[in-house]
Amino acid sequence: MKIETVNGLTIGLVDADEAERGDWERHRAELDLVRVVGPPPESWPRLRAAGFAVHPAWITWMASVAASEEEFLSRLSVQERRNVRLGLRYAAGRDVRMDVADPVDDLVFDDFLKLYEPHIGGMRHGVPYASMEREEILGMREDYFAVQAFEDGALVGCCMCRKRADASTVVIRFVTTTQDSRQHRIVRAMYMRVFAKAREMGYRSVSLGTDPALYGHIAKPGLFRFKSRLGFTPIPARLFGTMDDPDEATRVLRLDTLTEPSLLISYAPALEAPAPEALAPDAGNAEITFDTPLRLDVLTGEDADHPEADLGPYRAPFLAGLGVVRIG
Repeated sequence: MKIETVNGLTIGLVDADEAERGDWERHRAELDLVRVVGPPPESWPRLRAAGFAVHPAWITWMASVAASEEEFLSRLSVQERRNVRLGLRYAAGRDVRMDVADPVDDLVFDDFLKLYEPHIGGMRHGVPYASMEREEILGMREDYFAVQAFEDGALVGCCMCRKRADASTVVIRFVTTTQDSRQHRIVRAMYMRVFAKAREMGYRSVSLGTDPALYGHIAKPGLFRFKSRLGFTPIPARLFGTMDDPDEATRVLRLDTLTEPSLLISYAPALEAPAPEALAPDAGNAEITFDTPLRLDVLTGEDADHPEADLGPYRAPFLAGLGVVRIG
C-alpha cells in the first residue's frame, strides 16, 4: 500500500486484490480512505462486496439550454423556479448590471481573481485552480467569455466560461461573488445570463463545471444539491473530455477530514436501473456511456436508524439508487 496526502486527505492506494483482501477497519486511525485507481472491470462486483464504491474520478454537470429562459425554468421544481426569479428580481431591483466580456482580457480576468482568491482562501481545502491556470486561460482568451455583475460600479460577481464549439457547450468553469451577493441569489441571475449567451451563440448545452465524485473535501455536499436542483445532470467527466482520469474504487474509513455528511457518486449496479427493459449490464462489464446509471451514497458517522430523514435533500431524478453508508 502506498500512502499519500492530498489537500489534507490521507489516502491509501492499493490494487484491486489488496483492496478485496484488506482488513480496512484497523487502518481507520491512519487513513481517511482507501482507493484503487483504474480497477479492472471484472473486479467491480468483488470490490463492491468488500465495501468499495466504484465511480468516475470526476463528474461534469450538464444541462440543455432550452429554447428560452421560461422553457428552461419550467423544468425546475417550484421552489427552484422561485429562487431563480428572486435572483433575477434582486438584480433588477438593485440595478445590477450584467456585462458579457467576450473575449476575456487580462483586466477582466485579474478583476475576477480579486474576488475569487479571497473566496477560495476562506475554504478549508480550497484550491485556487483559476489562479493556477491564469496564463493558460489567457493564452486561449478567444475561447473564453465572462459574465460580470456590477453593483454601484463595483464587481460583485463573475462567471468565467469556456466556449466548447466542438461539443456545442458553454462550460461555466469558475464562479465567484462577494459574500453578500451570494446570499441574494445573484449567482442564479448570472447563470441565466450565461444560458442566454449560449442561446445567442447557437450552443445546445451549458456545463456547470467538473467536481470530484466525492463531495465533502474540496467540493462540499451543498454544491451537489445546488447543481441538481438547478436542473443539471452529472456524467463521467472523461466522456465530455474535461478530465481523462481513470475510474476509481473508494472506501471511506473516517470523516475526520471530510464533512458530516459527505456524498459519493458512483456507478449503480444493474439491479438499480429504473425498469427491467432499461436494465443496463453492470457498469463493470459494459462500456461507460452517458446513460450509465449513477447512484449516490450519503456517508455519515451519525445514527442511521432513520435513513429517510437523511436522504430527502439529496434526491434527484437522475439517480438510479440512493442510500446511507455508516462510517465508523
